[in-house]
Amino acid sequence: ELAPLDMDRIVTEALVRLDRRLLSQAEIIVPDTWPQQARGYKTWVEEVWVNYISNAIKYGGQPPRVELGYKIDESEIKFWVRDNGRGLAQEEQDKLFAEFTRLHQVRVQGHGLGLSIVQRIVGKLGGQVGVESTLGQGSLFYFTLRKGD
Repeated sequence: ELAPLDMDRIVTEALVRLDRRLLSQAEIIVPDTWPQQARGYKTWVEEVWVNYISNAIKYGGQPPRVELGYKIDESEIKFWVRDNGRGLAQEEQDKLFAEFTRLHQVRVQGHGLGLSIVQRIVGKLGGQVGVESTLGQGSLFYFTLRKGD
């Protein structure tokens, strides 16, 4: 059952879970307030944030600058993480959420499952995931969650 989410607390806990060495390299910008209408499952949404934020740091510019935010629509809230990395070509964007896909081999370890897991989680919560990116201008990774009453 989907419940109202305390997104401020969820993002804070996601940041606590990240490797301190990773976080110390980056500038993280978080909104002063988060919307209170999002509905979901706390543990799953925290996992989405951990994945998106860690990817933004790993693949971001030097030094990484990571901005978190949201946009409220009529029936859903779009949450996002913007990085200052190199950006992604359309053919790279098309492959991102597939299992075992890693576009950049340099300085990053992992199995390429993170974004496919994010897609599965958000899908089970009734939302969508996606990326908006332009080469040379960084990327914005987002997920949507339903709004409650």
